Amino acid sequence: MTSVAVRDEGAVRVITLTRPPGNTLGLEALASLRTEVDRAAGDARVRAIVLASGLPKYFSSGLDLQEIMALPSARRPQAFEALFHCYRASLTAPKPVVGALSGAAILGGWIIAMGCDWRVMALESGKVALSEIRIGLTPTPALVTRLAALSLDPRVVKEMVLRGKTVRATEALGAGLVDEVVPEAEVGPRALALAKQLAKLPPAAFAALKKGLNAPFLDAELWRRSMSEFSLLIDGPEACEGLEAMRAKRRPRWED
Repeated sequence: MTSVAVRDEGAVRVITLTRPPGNTLGLEALASLRTEVDRAAGDARVRAIVLASGLPKYFSSGLDLQEIMALPSARRPQAFEALFHCYRASLTAPKPVVGALSGAAILGGWIIAMGCDWRVMALESGKVALSEIRIGLTPTPALVTRLAALSLDPRVVKEMVLRGKTVRATEALGAGLVDEVVPEAEVGPRALALAKQLAKLPPAAFAALKKGLNAPFLDAELWRRSMSEFSLLIDGPEACEGLEAMRAKRRPRWED
């Protein structure tokens, strides 16, 4: 069952996903998240947005592989396309978007987090990964470009995307991937406090500046190339083996 709760804290819209045990992202969850971000972006009363988790130790563990593998093969790319559209909704929202990362933000969870303008992460359980290589896929040039722009350390980017490394909260902070690391119990309050500060900024000026900063990540040709590359790989044998292995919780077998 998908649970996306929405509440307003003054001028801040808090959008919270609670889907035990790890906030996996199925088609319904992604559609709900995207709808709520778009709705907040278009609501003049909302001046900032917080994306949060209602679960301890998880922001999101990524796409719901059980759901994806149950789809006909021709429909499986729809889940990834829905994820990318959800990411872009935050990236294109003309308002500040703060990610309250109460724990692990893995694969699709980290992609959603990368769409945020600021990220506050839990010290104890926080970790990030963009390890599609481990399931025979690519995070696409568009998302690698975003990751590289966020990071202060190219080595971290290389280890994450080429070797599938998981990066813990303190290392993520040092690499510039998150903006603050606080105790887990303080993630929500700190993200809300930050969003309330950002809500006081002049909205038209902020929207113009954010649009300019994010323009390189929304380039039409970059996205066309990314979708083409992804579609080619997901139809291939490596991705089929990788997804099945992850669903079955075993090591993939890449050898012939």
